[in-house]
Amino acid sequence: MNDDVKVFRQNLGKRILQLRLAKKLEQTELAAILDGKDKQFINRYEKQGANPTAYILVNLAKALEVSVEELLDFSKLGEK
Repeated sequence: MNDDVKVFRQNLGKRILQLRLAKKLEQTELAAILDGKDKQFINRYEKQGANPTAYILVNLAKALEVSVEELLDFSKLGEK
């Protein structure tokens, strides 16, 4: 896997985790908002660096109540 892709996936996972915690959501709660997905679905993105489709990115952003641009704004990873 290309290093840039690996870094992107890791940063996306960290960003999803950051936004989920800011909303005070458990993985199971976020998964349920996403058309009944399970906790492992969210865990794959947060911890394993899964590669989401554009459709999943849009749905994650909606579930976290942010824009896709905000979801992908990795400059905010150092913020709490």
